[in-house]
Amino acid sequence: MTLPIKKWFWFSFILALVVCSNFLIYRLESLGPIPTGMALGSLFDFIITIPLLVYFFIIRKRYSLKYLLPVMLLGYGAAVIVIPHHLLSAYSFVKYILLAGEAAFFLLELYVVIQLLAKIPAIVKSYRKSESEFPTFTYRMKKAWDQNLKPTRVQEIFFTDVKMYYYSLFSWRRKPATLDKRMYTYHKKTGTITLYVMLIHALVLESVGFHFLLHSWSPLVAIIALVLNVYTLLFFLAEIQAIRHCPIMITDWHLYLQVGLMKQLIIPLEEIKSIHPYDGPETLSKEEAKQVFDGGAADFFKEKPMFEVEFFHPLEASFIYGFKKKVTKAHLRLDEPQKFYSTLSAKINANRNV
Repeated sequence: MTLPIKKWFWFSFILALVVCSNFLIYRLESLGPIPTGMALGSLFDFIITIPLLVYFFIIRKRYSLKYLLPVMLLGYGAAVIVIPHHLLSAYSFVKYILLAGEAAFFLLELYVVIQLLAKIPAIVKSYRKSESEFPTFTYRMKKAWDQNLKPTRVQEIFFTDVKMYYYSLFSWRRKPATLDKRMYTYHKKTGTITLYVMLIHALVLESVGFHFLLHSWSPLVAIIALVLNVYTLLFFLAEIQAIRHCPIMITDWHLYLQVGLMKQLIIPLEEIKSIHPYDGPETLSKEEAKQVFDGGAADFFKEKPMFEVEFFHPLEASFIYGFKKKVTKAHLRLDEPQKFYSTLSAKINANRNV
């Protein structure tokens, strides 16, 4: 789910090109008087072109489309800073259109919340019943969720937020379920936790300084940026806790792969064709990567997987905000690789002999 450095470079380059070209148009005296219609072109760049860049480079197949509206609002805030007021005043109605879109999306989420509130008693009852089967919040809540709510993209988005708020705010007093014999951790021998702690540290420092700078230009943009930063902070905290509390799990019938909040794959043991030490290339081609579920946690440097698990048939992997894809293999790294390999191999053989 992380964005490759090459894509970050091109995104940053094109974004800088769009912003700087618009900035210079209004600052270079050699260009002469600027026609009023020029402001409309700049508004198009800031509230259409830049959000499209964000979508294709960052959001697409990674995050929910609900982030586009805040990006458009931030783009309008940047336009207010760049475009001279006397040119922008003719198009003041644009901000009301954007705010109306944000309000409509809020009402849609409110409708989902109202539906959810009516189902809470049934969801809680199902959640409590599954405690012996699933020791972790993610699997228990997902099962209860699916039993009582129809699967839709909006429901999946909301479920992602439920998990995020639980792990970021309410999971700190609970001990990870690593003592369960079915659980196998995958993060203790990596720099995953350190990576997220550094990201949180950088985000907090950036939020404090950048908020006051933005507030001096536009209080509305500063508030939107602050809300997005707080949401991102909660997401990073939740990712740390989800990684700690949701190890890989082997039962008599399934292999459960949950990588933080980002991705999940539930593999029936009868669908496992083989498990063997990985001997492939460090970097997969784009076509190969589409068929592989990467079960490794984010780290400073990407290491080769320890094991490759092949399936008889393509299986559906679930990603954040309800995105899905079919995969034929899973690549894994474990803290206790030999113990995991022996246990899974024994479970597969026992399952085939039933």
